[in-house]
Amino acid sequence: MAKRVGILHYTGPGKAVGGVEIVIDYHTRYLAQAGYEIDLVFGDGSGMKHPNVVEHEIPLISPTNERVLEVQKEILSKREESERFSRLKQEIKQELTEVLAGLGNCIIHNIPSMPFNFAATAAINELADQSKMKTIYWVHDSAILRDEWKSYLGRFPFNLLHHRNPRTTYVVPTHFRARQLRQLSEPYKIDNAVVIPNGVNIEEYIKIDETTKKLMKRLGLQFDHYIILLPVRVTPRKNIELALQVVDELKHLVGAAREMKLLVTGPPDHVATETGTEYFDYLQDIVEKRGLQDNVIFCYKLINHTREFEGDEIRRWSTADVYNIADLVFVPSREEGFGLPIIEAGASRKPIFCSRIPPFQELARDNIECDMFDLNEEPKSIAFRIYRAFLHDKVESNYHNIVKRFDWERVVAKLITLL
Repeated sequence: MAKRVGILHYTGPGKAVGGVEIVIDYHTRYLAQAGYEIDLVFGDGSGMKHPNVVEHEIPLISPTNERVLEVQKEILSKREESERFSRLKQEIKQELTEVLAGLGNCIIHNIPSMPFNFAATAAINELADQSKMKTIYWVHDSAILRDEWKSYLGRFPFNLLHHRNPRTTYVVPTHFRARQLRQLSEPYKIDNAVVIPNGVNIEEYIKIDETTKKLMKRLGLQFDHYIILLPVRVTPRKNIELALQVVDELKHLVGAAREMKLLVTGPPDHVATETGTEYFDYLQDIVEKRGLQDNVIFCYKLINHTREFEGDEIRRWSTADVYNIADLVFVPSREEGFGLPIIEAGASRKPIFCSRIPPFQELARDNIECDMFDLNEEPKSIAFRIYRAFLHDKVESNYHNIVKRFDWERVVAKLITLL
């Protein structure tokens, strides 16, 4: 008999191209291939459709559910438990009890440590205390570590986070995150978190096939463009405005030699703001003011974790496809839980420029080569370092010159002009 394992998150891996969803996707696939029967539980988003995987959609787990949003607003304002909160918690608990019945283990991603659905957090904590099931609280990120929530700590509903009991194991992706949890004050301190890094499927990141070329055509890209990839969700801590400033500087340094393109793959976080404006609109304003309309492409509508087809036609491309067409991966984040783009870039043999923050430094100590910059370094300085790397990369220069002159598509296009 195969063992049954639950995997639980706000959203399923078919919903969004986020780091947590990608990790869940791989956990689910590889555990299923190893013979485990997986109960994948989420608020919305689906599409795994793998053998040995049963999907359970519980809408009340989703942070975007209307009832959840109303209750969240109420309890964050009053900072005390309400009747509506208790009812919502009980409904979630009842649905989870039915779905998780008979499971020996359940991996729960971020819900025990993030502030997006406290009723779900409370329901999971009670189930962990009352059932014989072993729970694994997988902490990619924690609100307890965020300055924006400091004033809420120690009171309801933030006293629901970082719940502990003898059958619960905490897992984090980096030693840096484990140290952060150890250094917290009670009751949030976690002394013995297990470190398990995120991974990457190497084979997906070392090919350019006809489907990948279709993505290039869809985005208006050519092989002689200089393509910088920013594989992050559009939210302020990813520091995307720095990438825009660097690309602007690179435009002037490179001149007519190569056209600069910046691809931003992640979807906008529609609740995130900067200077009182929705963050995505704030970035679009920078693009317009700096004249980067031809250089910056937000392509989240075309990108999924894995390729998505309708019949024989490609509907959405994979994150691996965009890595394969990139010349350089740029990750200017102010904060990260792990740094999956760094290992994805390594798997795709792409040079990496990234901010000097602890999770990235930890990966660098694991012999992943990357060029780092301080967050207070001037965009012009960062751009010059990238430009210098561009000038000295003779292998890539040869490759692009050959593609530009000898690619069969270009050769035949010239031939057609003679016909």
